Amino acid sequence: MEFKPFSRAIIIAIAFISTASLSIFLSTFASPVQAENHTSLGEDDNEFVFAGTCHNGESYRLFSYAKVVDGLALWQHDYEGPAGKGSVRTRATPRTMAVRVCRKLAEIIDDH
Repeated sequence: MEFKPFSRAIIIAIAFISTASLSIFLSTFASPVQAENHTSLGEDDNEFVFAGTCHNGESYRLFSYAKVVDGLALWQHDYEGPAGKGSVRTRATPRTMAVRVCRKLAEIIDDH
């Protein structure tokens, strides 16, 4: 009996199918990490709390939330830090507000 070697195409096809099958199996396998209930940030979240340390070492706290006024949802930020303590209604992002709150002489005013 004569030995006939497999063609290169058959070997590559078998390797590809094996790899694809393994990756599908591993991607559908339920791990304990995926089974935990993680809360995710969605489009309907309307309250955020930010706290940290400013570049000068002082701490700040920023509470951002959507407040409905006359049927419109407007963003309001309650802040406390080197710039003082107060509330402001503005379209500024929480990141921008954190920078402002960390400046002692910052002027933090409403947009409206």
